[in-house]
Amino acid sequence: MIWDTVETILFDLGKLVFVAYFLLFVLSVFIERKVSSLVISLMVLAVANGAMTALTPLLYQLASLPGVFYKFLWYGVFIFFDCVAIFLLYKFHNLLRQNVSSIANIVGVAFLALASIQTIRFFDRFVSNTDIFLVLYQYGIPIINVILVPVIVALWVANVKTKSKNIRLAVG
Repeated sequence: MIWDTVETILFDLGKLVFVAYFLLFVLSVFIERKVSSLVISLMVLAVANGAMTALTPLLYQLASLPGVFYKFLWYGVFIFFDCVAIFLLYKFHNLLRQNVSSIANIVGVAFLALASIQTIRFFDRFVSNTDIFLVLYQYGIPIINVILVPVIVALWVANVKTKSKNIRLAVG
């Protein structure tokens, strides 16, 4: 019974994740007022999550068709977007000559974890024909997406406090 409640909460929060990512991105642009690792990370996160959210209904429809190819599309497209997001995250940092922050590293690790879970679940379900990793797939992906929001906020606040403290020490 408790897992049903957790699943419902995660599903409801998952619907709000894109909105949270987008609002964090807009807030970071407003507060930072310049290109920074935070702005780059949140832009990539919001765009990738938005694209995946937009494609989910179509992919779900395709995945319901018979044949392993259509099932692979479900997993493969998400894996592809996660990998492209990792590439863009670090490519933008390089192009814009930004140091990779702890937030960028966390976002990159989150995309890597999401791609890994998708890959493991595809092989678990359609290659080995088991459901050993079903729970990891069902709960892992929404948990990563939901937990990422407060982690980013906490790291951002800690970074602002550190910068503020360094300025006070330099001035005073």
